[in-house]
Amino acid sequence: MAKVNNKFFLALWFLNPFVSAIYLFRHFKTNNSFYPYLLLSFFFGLSFVVSTSVADSERYAEELRRYHQENISLAAVFTDFYSDESSKIDIYQPLVTWLVSVFTDNANVLFSFFAVVFGYFYFKSLLIVRSYITAPLVGLTLITFLIMALTNPIWNINGVRMWTAVMIFFYGILLLNLKNKKKGWLFLFLPMLVHFSLVIALVLHLVFLVLPIKSKTILFALFIITFFLGELNLEVLRGYFEQLPGFAQSRKGYLSDEYSEQITGENQQLSIHVFLAGKISQYSILLMTLTMYLYSILKNKIRDNYVNTFFGLGLFFASFSNLASSVPSGGRFVTLSNLIILTAFLFFLNKKIVWTPVLKISLTVPLLFVVIFNIRVGLDYLGIFFFIGNPLVNWFITDSPIIDFIKSLF
Repeated sequence: MAKVNNKFFLALWFLNPFVSAIYLFRHFKTNNSFYPYLLLSFFFGLSFVVSTSVADSERYAEELRRYHQENISLAAVFTDFYSDESSKIDIYQPLVTWLVSVFTDNANVLFSFFAVVFGYFYFKSLLIVRSYITAPLVGLTLITFLIMALTNPIWNINGVRMWTAVMIFFYGILLLNLKNKKKGWLFLFLPMLVHFSLVIALVLHLVFLVLPIKSKTILFALFIITFFLGELNLEVLRGYFEQLPGFAQSRKGYLSDEYSEQITGENQQLSIHVFLAGKISQYSILLMTLTMYLYSILKNKIRDNYVNTFFGLGLFFASFSNLASSVPSGGRFVTLSNLIILTAFLFFLNKKIVWTPVLKISLTVPLLFVVIFNIRVGLDYLGIFFFIGNPLVNWFITDSPIIDFIKSLF
């Protein structure tokens, strides 16, 4: 397969980045240069449609405008960190917002920065996993890889703090367990500055490392039990929060009964296809773990260090995320555990396995639905100029979601 011509890609990117992306991904495995992915990330952020509904991106855009118009100083931003009255304990987003506000109040510039940082860890992670897949990227392997790519896609810069933190942490996991690079620890600690809750993921990883017994059967049993019976007591968790410093207690609202009722109400209003996509994804992960356990442990047909490492770690993280799902917003940890389990499953698919048609179809068809659904979600944050524009044109364009245009046709 021919390699990417970097000069040709750059020229194509200036004319139409979307077309350049198609060219790049057709040579995904053979491309040795990383800067094209950063250019695509930059253009995505430049074209990102800030949500006008109740969403994080609108709040970030408004904060940028306020910082710029009021000429907020860096000292003023810092005084808002870690005070008992403050609700801010995540450093990354406010500092980036302030830095951009010094030059402009253009939200497209802010989200370009967010997208480049997110894209660095996102594409680095995908490229690392892809480099370890020797099986042809077709059929179920291709769909699983797409699912992994869409588990925490780049349009999640809509909620840039949590999802960037998750992406950084996952990158650290890959460096430690695939590349055997100690600097991976840096990327397990760094996410705490992006979103406070990733300290939980760090603690989980440390606990897993010191577990005296890492039996896959025990971990699998724990996963199954928490999958069907997981529930956390909010009152107990609120008690633990009382022991934290004042600035951290600002996040205790995530555990309040009012917030729980709000999230429950929002979930009840979800469309049927949103509900189905969530359930299909959840049970597809369950089927993947069952399959890996069957072949790796019971049949003892898969002996692979990468499969074993990520399968065990994934089961441990997933057991926690099953429990956390009963806490408002706790289900966000499912994204991290899913990334780890999907990585294990991709390495599992590397092996020559004799699949029964029923098992293969029972995974392929539901996952294909989830792929389509996740792409549909992305259309909420993309306008027509993402497909037909270029870096010069989109700098001056305020676009609207292309999904609104599609809906108007019917």
